[in-house]
Amino acid sequence: MEIPLARTRFDLFAAGVLVVYAAVFTAAVWFATAVLDLGDTALLVVLVVLVVAWVFWSGLYVFGWTRMRRVDVPLALRGDGLLARSQFGELAVPWEAVQSVAVERRWTGRLLRVRLVPSTDPRFQQVDHTRLNASMFEIVQRKGLRYSLRVLDVDPAALREAFVVQSGGRVHVAQTGS
Repeated sequence: MEIPLARTRFDLFAAGVLVVYAAVFTAAVWFATAVLDLGDTALLVVLVVLVVAWVFWSGLYVFGWTRMRRVDVPLALRGDGLLARSQFGELAVPWEAVQSVAVERRWTGRLLRVRLVPSTDPRFQQVDHTRLNASMFEIVQRKGLRYSLRVLDVDPAALREAFVVQSGGRVHVAQTGS
């Protein structure tokens, strides 16, 4: 089962984030001009720094957003394991190397977290991380694979069933309230 990126939701979320960034930096400009008692030169420097910071920060966000948007199928569940794709590369994990899967409730929405067995476990040697950025793989080892359910185009009930079916009953999706 291939789980595609929910492009419309992903794009709307990205646009919303950019609007929030613009609002925050606009408030900072307002604060600098209305509240701070600066001379004309100092005020000009502060405003230029704020505009440059806003352009840089928003540009980084758009760069990451466009790279992630190139990934058509971020998660694929197969009979032999799962395949995770991101802008940082690919990670192939056999079902034996999956320690747990849970849907966690966060203030930002539901998050699918797939934790791998520890690197000391012999089953860990089966994980193919050769096509994944090394620093990203370190994060995956510590925190697990994490996907916002907002950006995956799949019903949570179908996702739970797919994990059970594709893993042959070895992996079940837990529900946590954290």
